[in-house]
Amino acid sequence: MSAVTEPDSNDHDLVSFDPASVRAQNRAGTIAATAAFGLMRTATKMTVTGAEHLPPPGKAAIIAAYHANHLDPILVGLALKRHGRMPHFLAKSSLFSGVLGTILKTIGQIPVLRASGQAGDSLEYAKDALANGQTVVIYPEGTLTKDPDFWPQHFKSGTARLALETGAPIIPVAHWGLNGIYPRGSRLPRFKPLSHDCVVRFGPSLDYEDLWPHREEKRAKTVLTHRLTNTIAAMVGELSNRELPARFHNKEVGE
Repeated sequence: MSAVTEPDSNDHDLVSFDPASVRAQNRAGTIAATAAFGLMRTATKMTVTGAEHLPPPGKAAIIAAYHANHLDPILVGLALKRHGRMPHFLAKSSLFSGVLGTILKTIGQIPVLRASGQAGDSLEYAKDALANGQTVVIYPEGTLTKDPDFWPQHFKSGTARLALETGAPIIPVAHWGLNGIYPRGSRLPRFKPLSHDCVVRFGPSLDYEDLWPHREEKRAKTVLTHRLTNTIAAMVGELSNRELPARFHNKEVGE
């Protein structure tokens, strides 16, 4: 696979990832992470494993995250920040206005251009971040899993497309324990100091070397998406000490 290439020149009217902007985002992100850590420590003891799988700071990475709780962006973000990576989460471009938009820009979050005429253009800013050696966090499902047993559901192709268009490594991440703090259906979290343990686990970079020569083919995205789904499901099974459902045992699509 080739390295991440520089994006075409365009107007970065929403967020930029030039060195000066990244330094400012890191400073603001550190302040935000300190506040978030103070909040989370009132409810949980966080353990992070697999951090050795993260590329060193300054090297691009796509973090493909399991999404099962409204608090997990904080958990995953803190795990990355603890290990020297500023997380840049994808968010709807419509959020990048007003006070919220100012906050999102300040901490370097990434707008997804949903109204773009071309699918690839919707990830323009994510590609820019990767081209500048940043850590992009994406939820492959695009929403919280609705599975009654908290297994991953349908993954969209955006993560695979971003990887196959940039060559950036995909680092899968799963977590477990947040449901004890913020149970599904609850209106508010249950903050009791250190009453729960949460684990965040980063997995090895997903291997898609075999798909790189076929990266422009639709099937490559389908296979990589399927591969990512099974990988994250297996990580969730390990963290929750449960047997993996049969639907996640298929080795590859069409095989």
